[in-house]
Amino acid sequence: MRRPPRNVILFALCQAVMNSATSLMVTASALVGLALASSKALATLPLSLMFLSMMLTSIPASMLMSRWGRKPGFIFSSLIGMLAAAIATWAIMVQSFWLFCTASAGVGIFNGFGNYYRFAAVDSAAEAHKSKAISWVLAGGVAAAFIGPNLANYSQNLIEHARFAGSFAALFILYLLAFIVLQYIEPPP
Repeated sequence: MRRPPRNVILFALCQAVMNSATSLMVTASALVGLALASSKALATLPLSLMFLSMMLTSIPASMLMSRWGRKPGFIFSSLIGMLAAAIATWAIMVQSFWLFCTASAGVGIFNGFGNYYRFAAVDSAAEAHKSKAISWVLAGGVAAAFIGPNLANYSQNLIEHARFAGSFAALFILYLLAFIVLQYIEPPP
């Protein structure tokens, strides 16, 4: 396989968005939690809620996508991601810890659906290229190791007096990118 099929490339981009969101959350959410929570003991609750909602969403996401199709399921989750990023940005600006926790759970829902990108890529590849399709999509995750933390770092002060609100506003743009990319996914043959 010289060049991966178009769907595989698109799913790799979506995987990069999903993993960038996760690494941004790992980088920033505890710091945001520490700044917003009434107790330091609650600082990592938003990150915990992201992982919990991701786990709880995984099976329902599979069931919804088997009924609706993967493309509509992924598009639905990107809308949830955009909403979560907007709520997170707002929560930081108004200094609402519990609103930020809600947004973090929304990021987890996006991830619960996004964990199926690699399977969708396999379904869109020819039989002889299925293992390479997984490799390409997972390579999107490698890019995210650089994108997420740098996005958190370089955009954290974009919105004055609301540290990291800019990072979550930038995350909204990443989710919007996933939404746009998903419009070009073709159904498997």
